[in-house]
Amino acid sequence: MSKDYDVVVFGTLALDLMWRMARLPELGTYEPILEEKRMIGGEAANSAIALWKWGAKVALLGTSLGEDSDGELLKSLFQSELPDFDTAYLTSLPGCRTPFCACLATPDGNRTMIGLGFETMQVPSLTQEIAHSAKYFTADPNAWEAGKLAILNAEKWGMKVISMDYSEDAEACDASDIILTSHAHLKAQNSADAYSRFARELRDRHDANVIVTWGERGCFLAEKGLAGDALHIPAYVAPKVVDTTGAGDIFRAGLILGRVKGWDMVDSVRFACAAAALNCVELGAWAGVRTLQETLEFQKKAARHANHLP
Repeated sequence: MSKDYDVVVFGTLALDLMWRMARLPELGTYEPILEEKRMIGGEAANSAIALWKWGAKVALLGTSLGEDSDGELLKSLFQSELPDFDTAYLTSLPGCRTPFCACLATPDGNRTMIGLGFETMQVPSLTQEIAHSAKYFTADPNAWEAGKLAILNAEKWGMKVISMDYSEDAEACDASDIILTSHAHLKAQNSADAYSRFARELRDRHDANVIVTWGERGCFLAEKGLAGDALHIPAYVAPKVVDTTGAGDIFRAGLILGRVKGWDMVDSVRFACAAAALNCVELGAWAGVRTLQETLEFQKKAARHANHLP
């Protein structure tokens, strides 16, 4: 039976207020905002939009919006900026607060985030009908229990699961085909050897593909079915770095696109690295996403300039 979607993306949908600044203000001082954007944001939305831009068929099962001004703005942004994006599962709930995040991007490539509404966010349930409409499923951890339940059900209903930052949950890992986590979530780890070892041990324990991302230093891939050390895959150098917001979400989208297209794990991860690097050239969590062809061309040209571990 043909599928209506390639991927179901479950998790956070929020309104992002993006500020580009020369520096963060010191306490009691003033600092001007150099550029401002209000954008669709949230981990799930960022990944879903990137996948959609590359031609994948995506169902976004995102945070329920509140009947408030931020929720209305998000709806209008979908209509004006992404009029062909599938919003079939976009929901609003009375009394709910639309998640809101202010992201401050500085020239060092870092971003500082403050927000509200994430502690009480509600995400619609993954149903068996939706699960049967797609092959792949992914979830972020912000709505932890709801995301975990969706991961377990997705696997039970025959979907291939890519879990994001659930590496500490054994049940979620057992249900995952790909376990993806950032080094920032591994607070006890602090070296290439440690991240490589963590990826290898997690792979062997849960019989899954494991990827530990390491920012501008690339990532470690411990591939299911293989023995031995995790493979270090270098990052690509972005043409310029304006804002790193969403880089991890776009990496996840690139990884999933590779699987949808039938690429092997290494090629999928390399494309994900290229997509994440390109996304950093614009202000906004998905503003730097380029077309599939542009991303592949950048990847080919940038490969010879890839970062390597010091």
